[in-house]
Amino acid sequence: MSWVLMDIGNSRCKLVITSEDRYQVLGKRDWDNQEFAETHWLQNLSLMEQRHTDIQAILIASVASDEIKDKIKTFCQEVFSITPEFLVSRDLYASAKKDLTNSYDKPKALGVDRWLAMVAGLERQIGSDTANQPFAVFDAGTAITLDMVDKEGRHLGGHIVPGIHLMQKSLFGDTGKIAYGAKLDFEPADSSQWLGQNSLQAVELGTYQAAAGYLQVCLEQLVAKYQVKKLYVCGGDGAGLMAKVALPEELDWQDCPELVFEGLYYQHLNG
Repeated sequence: MSWVLMDIGNSRCKLVITSEDRYQVLGKRDWDNQEFAETHWLQNLSLMEQRHTDIQAILIASVASDEIKDKIKTFCQEVFSITPEFLVSRDLYASAKKDLTNSYDKPKALGVDRWLAMVAGLERQIGSDTANQPFAVFDAGTAITLDMVDKEGRHLGGHIVPGIHLMQKSLFGDTGKIAYGAKLDFEPADSSQWLGQNSLQAVELGTYQAAAGYLQVCLEQLVAKYQVKKLYVCGGDGAGLMAKVALPEELDWQDCPELVFEGLYYQHLNG
């Protein structure tokens, strides 16, 4: 038997099929949300249903509105004849060997993608030689988030800052002269450049440096202040940013693009 895991963001849906017995990717697909148009979503879901006929559960991570969730629920019921479960952040996640506790006064207010990434991080810690050490999760997507968990499994808190593309969108959308300059000369930067020679390049390179600079400070603080030795990295820009910073020698990091899916699996598995 298998489960459908879905991570629905602001612009795209990512879907994974996993075995019920253990987290194991049996199939995957992603698509643009296209404002949750019915025909578009039914086509994409039907393709997965045709390839995997033993679906028993549909688990979803999404911060969409209740109206959008109702649409997705209807799509899933039509294609799979299953009502999906929308997972939420909790005050406590209890694994077999260690608990994860939420630092927020109102646990559900913590973004579910952040929470599930920490759930997955905890499970990875349990199965490693750093089981009794603190860890952190760095997710560089539309927003950049950082979350810290101590050796007792307590979430200490985190950061939310604009992602690279969100910073670029803000500059081009809210500053007319920059947008005008980018339209006049739209030659993108190449990989050898550090300084932009037109407005488009200046924004591209500058926002990337801003994100990398933030990450560098975070890595230094995680090691010096919290003695973190393990960092789990996800999000489309995560691994690229890690390649641009000076990594403290005490810190080990793993590129984990499916971290939220792993969290979906474990939270459902452990109730």
